Amino acid sequence: MQANKHICIITQSHLCRNPRVVKEARLLSRYYNVTIINNTYDAALSIEDEELIAGYNVKLISISQLQNKNIISFTDRLIKKMADWLVKFTGIQTHLALGYGADRFVSAALKLNADAYMGHQELGLYCGCRLLDDGKRVGFDFEDWYSADLLPDAISYRPVKLLRRLEKKALQKGICNITTSNILAVELAGVCNCPEPTVVYNVFNKRDDLLQANKTYEQPLKLFWFSQTIGRGRGLEQFIKLSTAVNHSLEIHLLGNVDADFRSELIGITPAQHQLFFHGPVPDKQLADKIAGFDIGLALELATPPSRDLTITNKFFQYIQAGLPVIASNTRGQTEAFKKFKPGIMLSQHYSEYDGIQLSAWLSNQAELIAARERAIEAAQYYHWENQANQLLSAASRLLEAPFNQTKHAC
Repeated sequence: MQANKHICIITQSHLCRNPRVVKEARLLSRYYNVTIINNTYDAALSIEDEELIAGYNVKLISISQLQNKNIISFTDRLIKKMADWLVKFTGIQTHLALGYGADRFVSAALKLNADAYMGHQELGLYCGCRLLDDGKRVGFDFEDWYSADLLPDAISYRPVKLLRRLEKKALQKGICNITTSNILAVELAGVCNCPEPTVVYNVFNKRDDLLQANKTYEQPLKLFWFSQTIGRGRGLEQFIKLSTAVNHSLEIHLLGNVDADFRSELIGITPAQHQLFFHGPVPDKQLADKIAGFDIGLALELATPPSRDLTITNKFFQYIQAGLPVIASNTRGQTEAFKKFKPGIMLSQHYSEYDGIQLSAWLSNQAELIAARERAIEAAQYYHWENQANQLLSAASRLLEAPFNQTKHAC
C-alpha cells in the first residue's frame, strides 16, 4: 500500500452520526492520506466529530455548517427548502433536494484532486457520479438502498427518480462498490444490471471487556433500543403492543431524540405491567458501555420500505459486541446475520398470538437467555471489524490501482 496516496470520503452527515464512515476513515488512514467532506448542523456534534478522528491521518472539511447563523447557512436552508418544494409540487428532479451545498461538494472534491473517492449517502452518490464524469476514480458505499429507503410521507418531496438514475450510474460505472449485506448486493445487482457490490458488514470493534463470563437475568428484564431518533416506522409501536402477552414486568428502554407526540403515544400503548424509559443520546464513544448495562437488545425493523428489509441494522452488531441476546425482526437482511449463530429470538413481521406466546416463554426461561448470551458472544467473535477490514482494504487497493476513465467495476 502507498502512504502517499490520497482517498477522499464524501458523506453528508456528522461523523458521530455515521460510525461506518469513521471506521472506514480510521482504517484507511493507516495506509493512505484521508480527507472526509461532510455537512454539519450542531456545534457540539462537530466537537465529537473532531474527537473521533483525533490522532488519525484524517482531515475533515465541512461544506455547509448549518449551526452557524450566517448568510451562507441561511441560503443553504432556503435553497434546500425551495428544492423540496419543486420536487413535491412540480416533479422536477433537482439534485439540490439531496442535501445542503451539493454543488460546493463537487467543487471541493475536485479541488482536492484526490487519487480516489468514496461516496457515502445521497450527497456522496450525487457528487461521486459528477466526479465519474470528470474521469476520477470513484467507488460507492451503499450503506442503504437510497431510492428504496423512504417512508410514504417522505416520498412526495424526495427526488426518487433522480436517485434511481444516480444509483444505476454508480453501480454500473463506479470502479469499486461496497454494501452492507449479501441480500442487498444481490438485489442491487439485479435491479441495476451490474456486478454485485462487495459486502462489508457494518460491524464494530471487538469489545471483549464487555463480555463478562457470567450473567444472570433478574426480573424485571431490561430491554434496550436506540437510534438517533425515536420515531414511527421502526417497529417500536408493534413491539410494545406485542409485549402485552408478557405477563411479568419488563423495562423497555429507548435511547434517542423523540418528539412529545410520539413519546405520549408510546406511553399510552405501554401495558400496565411494563415500564417505559426514555434516554437522551450519548456520545458515540459511550454507546457500547451504555448498551452493556442492559439485558436484551431490540433489533426491530419493518420490512418496508425495501431497504429496511435488505439491510442489517447496526443495532444487531452492537448488541452482540456487548454480549446481549437479541430480539430481532424477521427481515431478509437480519435473517442473513441471525441464522448463523441464533443469538436470541426472531419475531415475524406480522405479529400473531404465537409470537406473543413464544416471546413470553423465551423471556421467562433463564437457561434460554443464558444460552442466547453465549451464542451472542460467539457471534461477536465472528462479526467484528477486524474480520471485515481486509475486505475494505482490498476494495480500496483495487480502487486506487484502477486506470482513470474506467467504466466497469474492478471488483
